[in-house]
Amino acid sequence: MKIARNSFVVIEYSLRLSDGSYVKGEKEAASMNFIVGYGQLIAALEEALTGLEQGARLELTIPAGEAFGELDHDQVKTYELSEFPAGRDLVAGKWAIAKNSGTGSQYSYFVKEKTDSTITVDYNHPLAGKDLHYDIAVVFVRPAHAEELEFLRPCEHGENSDKIQ
Repeated sequence: MKIARNSFVVIEYSLRLSDGSYVKGEKEAASMNFIVGYGQLIAALEEALTGLEQGARLELTIPAGEAFGELDHDQVKTYELSEFPAGRDLVAGKWAIAKNSGTGSQYSYFVKEKTDSTITVDYNHPLAGKDLHYDIAVVFVRPAHAEELEFLRPCEHGENSDKIQ
């Protein structure tokens, strides 16, 4: 079976950056499963896998612009600690997580620099501006089960599925 929309797929992979450092799978391949067509992967990676069969191997590079985007210098901000009180407890060179108490949403940011009076944070994705080098083995491919699709497409299943189009 070829990988296509609504395929359940298992891959093993390693992911390196252009400098040779590994993000995943340096000593042992990482494993990931997903269903094609639901945004669970970077679009360029899903597109490259489409049409492959179980047992296939693939090496590819996804340019930064098609992965997590180019580094956006406007996403690097410097604040006075008086306007960013939580910054007093943060450490330069570490990631932090912010939570919106109203919505419950969370996002992360990197603390680039901290002085006695300011803090510089970077809101870019950690892999922004980086080309991604994948080495992939397609381990398993099958049609997704109805229960799996129900989780991904709840409006098309269940009691009223015949009424929803």
